[in-house]
Amino acid sequence: MRRLYIPREREVEIQDIPDTEPAEGEIKVKMSYCGICGSDVHAYKGLHPFVPLPATPGHEGSGIVTALGPGAGDSDSRIKVGDKVTFEPNLVCGECHNCRIGRYNICENLKVMGCQSHGMLQDTFVAPAGKVVKLPSDMSLKDAALTEPLAVGLHAVRRSGIQVGFNVAIIGAGTIGLSVLQFAHLSGAGNIIVSDLIDKRLEIAKQLGATHVVNPKEAPLHEYVKNAKDILGDAGIDIVFECVGVEASMNESLKVVRKGGTIMILGVFGKPVNNFNAAWVQDREFNIKGSLMYTMRDIKDTITAIHDGRVKVTPMITSVVPLDDGSKAFEIADEDAANQVKVLVEINPSKGEG
Repeated sequence: MRRLYIPREREVEIQDIPDTEPAEGEIKVKMSYCGICGSDVHAYKGLHPFVPLPATPGHEGSGIVTALGPGAGDSDSRIKVGDKVTFEPNLVCGECHNCRIGRYNICENLKVMGCQSHGMLQDTFVAPAGKVVKLPSDMSLKDAALTEPLAVGLHAVRRSGIQVGFNVAIIGAGTIGLSVLQFAHLSGAGNIIVSDLIDKRLEIAKQLGATHVVNPKEAPLHEYVKNAKDILGDAGIDIVFECVGVEASMNESLKVVRKGGTIMILGVFGKPVNNFNAAWVQDREFNIKGSLMYTMRDIKDTITAIHDGRVKVTPMITSVVPLDDGSKAFEIADEDAANQVKVLVEINPSKGEG
């Protein structure tokens, strides 16, 4: 079978490796689509703090079940050969304190498919049965490949404590920022202001529910918010979602959120934040929260939202590239970022979905 492999920085190989059969408690899936995540691009460039090279990436996949290992149906007897599925790609120990209290997404021994273990950018993929999630039979496998990043957004919105009418700012309109946008909108947010340096992403944000968009090349977000009394009144911004992961956006978050407001950190920071105004955090009683991945509840609720059309994925899919052109897919995701949101790799598309 074919497998995409990153042996070293900015190099991609399509290898021919032996197929793998499912062991006890595992399910084998013929992969249809897999998204390239920002973390995959960081790894491709040798910049990801938690993904060493060489690597076999891919954790945003969808496909069709082709085989069940012994006992694989014990965790979910509904999954059968021929079913459409996606994955919850966090691998956890089930024994640490966080796992025991239900917060397994921050397991002390967390691993992620495609990051600390083999990924989904290959013809077939074998996963623990408990991490394989059945999809509705009429759901598009192309759409389903965005379940994972959308679930990241849903989890963060739930952690934020958002309430109906809250004013929200989102820094970064990549896949994660646009996912946050859609679930903030569904949660009843009032004004949703999205900031990004790329105009095409801001146009997509408007399609997906942003009430206002700001390009900081024209005006810093905090200045826009300061001058937006006609929009925000005296309430200000209740929640800022930082979806970039650089020092400048973290510091901008402090300038944007109102006193007593919340800053949600979703961006993966490749470098330390060295200049951080902690005095403001104390003086203004900011709430600063991290948000990591999701739980199975988030995954399943995201599937329902996609299937029912309550979130839109088509505007977010900007390129689809065959697996055999995997090197091109990573080049597009990296070098053509101004024109991309989500690059999908087409592996074995179902009839009518190519």
